[in-house]
Parts: sequence; structure tokens; C-alpha cells
Amino acid sequence: TRCLALLQSRRAMWDAPPPASMADVATALGQSLPYDLTPGWEAYYAVVLWSDCMQVATLVAMVLAGLAALRRWLRRPAGPDLEVVEPVAVIVPCYLPNEAPIIRGTIEHILENLEHVQNLTVYLVYNTPTDMAEEAELQEMAQPERQRPGRRLVVRRVMGSTSKAENLNDVLSDLTEKWVAIYDADHCPNPDSLALAVCHLKRSGADCVQGSTYIRKGLFPFRAFVCAEFFVNYFVVLPAMQVITGTGFFGGANGIWLASSLKQLQFDEKALTEDIECFARAIVKNRFKFEFLPESCSGELLPAGPRAFWRQRLRWCMGWDQVTLRHATAFWRADIRLRIRMGLWYIFFCRWISQLCAVIVVLFNARAALQWKLAETDEDVHNLKVPSCIQHLQFASFCGYMVFIIYSASYALFHRHLAVLPGLMLYFMIMPFYVVFNSCMLTVSLFRVATGNTGGWVVTSRATGAALFGEEPLLGIGADGADACSQRVLAIGFVTMGAIAGALVELSLVELWLDYSFWPSNRAGQVFVAPESLC
Repeated sequence: TRCLALLQSRRAMWDAPPPASMADVATALGQSLPYDLTPGWEAYYAVVLWSDCMQVATLVAMVLAGLAALRRWLRRPAGPDLEVVEPVAVIVPCYLPNEAPIIRGTIEHILENLEHVQNLTVYLVYNTPTDMAEEAELQEMAQPERQRPGRRLVVRRVMGSTSKAENLNDVLSDLTEKWVAIYDADHCPNPDSLALAVCHLKRSGADCVQGSTYIRKGLFPFRAFVCAEFFVNYFVVLPAMQVITGTGFFGGANGIWLASSLKQLQFDEKALTEDIECFARAIVKNRFKFEFLPESCSGELLPAGPRAFWRQRLRWCMGWDQVTLRHATAFWRADIRLRIRMGLWYIFFCRWISQLCAVIVVLFNARAALQWKLAETDEDVHNLKVPSCIQHLQFASFCGYMVFIIYSASYALFHRHLAVLPGLMLYFMIMPFYVVFNSCMLTVSLFRVATGNTGGWVVTSRATGAALFGEEPLLGIGADGADACSQRVLAIGFVTMGAIAGALVELSLVELWLDYSFWPSNRAGQVFVAPESLC
């Protein structure tokens, strides 16, 4: 900003008549600069400028991702081209005490409603600390005489298992199918979703395709909000992220794999998010290719309440931070393309900076909007003393946000997701509060990961499931930041948060007492000359 201001002032000098004296030069330099910034405004200017640059990059990537989605829609397979003749496996890991009321319906849906797959085997791998009556019912469902042609159910109890990762690992070595899909116990995939994903795997040559999820049941306002959040993430944000980074990622449920690739991996039993940890290892060590396919949809259930929602999202957040710290050094040393290496840093590290910038912009813009609303006259507006450059950036940020909203709504209309429109309105209306909520959650996550107090992996209680939480043993996960690199990454995170918080405090104090100008200016008849400006 200093360089741009100096260039603007010098351009003004070049366009003006020659000065009569050095005093005139100093006066011209002091008065022609477009704005005065205090150190606090400088910090906020940098935050908004970063946010605007990220918005521009995201909007461009959104357009490119939208064009790619349009090409997929025009080339969407149908009829014989959609038929999958190779054998397909579906793995459904389950913690039975929590999901006993819903698991039967999930298995029946997968066996009966998935279309265009000629040979399908469903592996139900579950764990339970005690014997349950539902186990006999599930074994009865798996009897060959109860299966229709082309369908088979395998029910297996994993003895000694205390996590989803152990359930998955137990069945991987026994797979003989060519394609493998993983669904959670509450998932009901759309009839053609699996076939679409397999066709995309064949066409793209990817090792894994991550589909999208939506909320199929739950209390209306909450369900509409979370469903809109998932729609924006899976159909807008994540495809744009893939354009920027050159890779998708594996999100656990509704992930469809090439079986030969998945069998080379093992899920980490101590990871809070075993899917993200698996993705990080797969791309760094195995150089696997991941892509998003939002058209492959699967419906899931809403968490049972605010407590279950908080626990689920906090576990996700801590899991991402855990993976970031564990694989921080491996991202840059990996034998993969430079774009993907930088993309991994963007996915795992820039989310901290972006989240912090987002909450700062939200708080300042809300404050500025309130001040403008309370201003009754032009003089009141002038007394707000908001630099014009800040106002321009805020307006650009607002325009970018409006384009994002219009694009999301248009995407929903184009793909006939009309049911998500009320949720989108609610989602974007309370977005500022949700940004603050996510920032608080990120702060809690960083603190708990830094102190090693990540707790245990707790099964999410579902809206129509049993009203209890899984009483699994605590994993006793320590701080994965024990090594020097992880400590440095955590230090950067906390220093960044502290620097932004300090800038906010400094700005408030400056506005209360003095207006320190960023550039020298002509005040009270005095001419202040910046020595570097006269060189």
C-alpha cells in the first residue's frame, strides 16, 4: 500500500506543472496521497485485501468448476453406459449400540434401491461392547435365500474394535470386488449415485471420488440450515477448491474407491478423522488421485441436538488440526507435483488464516454497517473517519459475497435443488454468526490439540437414532505436535491470532485518543516531508 500510494502521488506530480520550490514538492506529496492510515487501519487493510484476493480467486475457480460441472452434465452417462458390470462392494461400518434403530433400514435401502449395479456385495462391519438382540436379526438378513439376484449381504462383528477405522481395516484384506464404496450407518445414497461415481472413476482415472451428502431427516429449521451448508460446500466451495489446488480429498462417507488402491492403505485407529488422515497419507506416499463429484448424492441424518452437533464439528476440527500437524513436513517433501504440494498447504494451513480473516472482516463490517445505520447526517458519516481505501475494499468484499450468493442460488435452480433454497436464505442470513461460531470452535480445537486434551472418539447421536452417546474408551491421543515442526506450526497459529487481536485492540485505542497518520500530511499550516518521498 505504501508503494501504491507513492506511485500515485508521483504520477500526480508528473501530470502537474513543475513545482517552484522544494516546499511545493513536499506539499504536493503530502496532500495528494489518497488516504491516511493508522497502524490499526494498516492491519485491517491487509486483512481485507487478503480476503478480497481470496474471494477473487474463489470466484474465478467457481466459474471454472461450474463449466466443468456443465460438461459433466452434458456428458452424463445414461442407459447402457451407466450400467456397472464389474462387482462392487459397499462397506458400512457401524457402532451398533448407537445405530441399532437405523442400521436395518440403511442396509435394506442399499440392497434394494441402488440401480445400474449388476453385482453388489454389502459388508456390514460393526462393533459392540455387549451382545445385542439386533445381531441375530442382521444375521438373518444375510441369509442367501433372502437376497435377490445380484445382491449379497455379509455381516461381520469386529471383536475388540473401538473405532470406525478398526472396523474398516478388518474387511479391506478380504475384498475381491473392483470398486468399493464406503457409507456411514445413517446413509441412504440416491439410486444412481454409485453408478455415476464408478463411471466417473473409469473416465477420470482417479483412485477415489468423493460424492456429496445432504440431510434427509431432522427438525426443519436446523435441517434446512445444515442441508444448505452441505450444498454450498459440496457443490460450490469444494469443486472450486479442486480447481485451485489440483486435488479433491476423501471425506469418509460416500467415498467411492478403486479397490486395488484402497487395499494399499490402512486407516489410523488413533486419528479423530481417519478419513482425512488416510487422504493425507494416500496423496503424499502413494500419489493417489482424488476428485469431487457432487452429483453423486447420499442422504444422512441430522445430529440429535446441539450437543451432538458441537461434538461432531469439534471432532472434525480437531481431526483436521491433528492431521495438519502430523503431516506438516511431509507435504512439502512429497514426490508429487508442485501444484498439489502447494494445494495441500492451501487446504490444511490457509484455512486457519482464512478463518481468522473472515471473522475479523465480519466483525468490522458489522460494526461499520451499524455505524452507518446510526449516522443521521452527512457530517456524522464524515466523522466516522473510515479511510476511503477501506470503504472501497469493504464494498468489493460485499460485491464478492453477493456474487457468491447469486451463484449458489443459480446453481440450485439449474440443478433443480429447489428444496434447498429456503435453507440457502437462512444460511446466508446468519452466515456472520456462523463464521464467529466456527472461529471459536477453531480456537478451542487448536488449544486442545496443543495441550493434548483431544479426548476420545465419540459416536454422533443421530436425530432418529438412540438418544445416547457411544461409550467407547478414550483414545488417549496426545498432542501430535510433540515434534519441532508441529510446535512451530502451532506457534504460528497462536501468534497470528494474537497479532490480529492486538491489531484490533490497538485500533480501538487509536480511535479513542489520536489519529496517527500513516503518511505525513499538511496540518495546522505545517509541512511534513517524508525523506524517502523526496529521494
